[in-house]
Amino acid sequence: MVRIIWIDITNSPHVHFFCQLIKELEKRNLEYIITFRESNYIKELLDIYNFIGTCIGKHGKTLKEKLIFYAERVIGLGELISNLKIDVAVAKHSVELPRVAFGLNIPTVFIVDNEYAKAQNKLTLPLVDNIIKPKYTDEKLLSECGATSFINFDGTCEISHINARLKGYYPLDDNILEKLNIKNDYVVVMRPCPNSSYCNGHEDIIPKIIKEIKRKYDNIDIVVFPRNEEQKYIYKKLGTIIPDKTVDAISLLNKSSFMIGAGGTMNRESAILGVPTISCYPQELLGVDKFLIKNNRMIHTTKLDVILNYFEENLGKRKKIAKFEDPTNKILKKILEYL
Repeated sequence: MVRIIWIDITNSPHVHFFCQLIKELEKRNLEYIITFRESNYIKELLDIYNFIGTCIGKHGKTLKEKLIFYAERVIGLGELISNLKIDVAVAKHSVELPRVAFGLNIPTVFIVDNEYAKAQNKLTLPLVDNIIKPKYTDEKLLSECGATSFINFDGTCEISHINARLKGYYPLDDNILEKLNIKNDYVVVMRPCPNSSYCNGHEDIIPKIIKEIKRKYDNIDIVVFPRNEEQKYIYKKLGTIIPDKTVDAISLLNKSSFMIGAGGTMNRESAILGVPTISCYPQELLGVDKFLIKNNRMIHTTKLDVILNYFEENLGKRKKIAKFEDPTNKILKKILEYL
């Protein structure tokens, strides 16, 4: 009998995250299916890794869109998956996979690292069979959303992003700076606040930071990854480099001198790579961010003067790559138990 593992990808970093797992499944000649939604360059990243997936549904921006697109995607995934013999379903923070797998009686391995994504967690955690999470992600908050038990690992999910590249599944690009026409002594990467519902209403401090850096330095290139057209317009006016197509951000971070981000994933990737990193995330920090701060991998502040002082003192002062636990083996072990 053919064994099939279903992997659902709903955000672009998940492609990096699941890369090692997919390669381990291939080494064991295990069949798998990848589904994904239309959102945040997921298709382009799947192509980079030479992974083939089926696109079903898309990401909603408004609350109404999120509700409608959720229902439509559950129906689309249900139609596809009900016609296959799936042994186990795997996802990270996918809202739709747990509902479909629960409805079709498919066991689930679910990865979660955001204890403050309350709406998503309430919709998913009560339905899944196994929850794998960083040990620093608050279990009390997850339990309040319906989680009952956990499998912990001693690291962050971004460790698997970096390891996928360091182990050569897709090599780091040593020519990334030339491709972006970066010629100055230092390159600084910046990432504005997410579009997610839990960040709505917060001021974007990044433009103020850019203005101050440009006023003081003339040997720095600033690369910004806007999240929407409005942000893109703002940052273009500030004279930053905005990639016009999908960019290998991990390779860029690997060559960078500094990272300032109001999000999460790129901050953690940067911190793990040893790049001096400031998080100006406007909400309560995730447990994984607090873990990295405790280990002197990054700092957190939204105060402009503190940001500029830390920037001046640490620009270009890299550390060694962090050696925390990669969750891939624990995910693979749980999958194999179902086979």
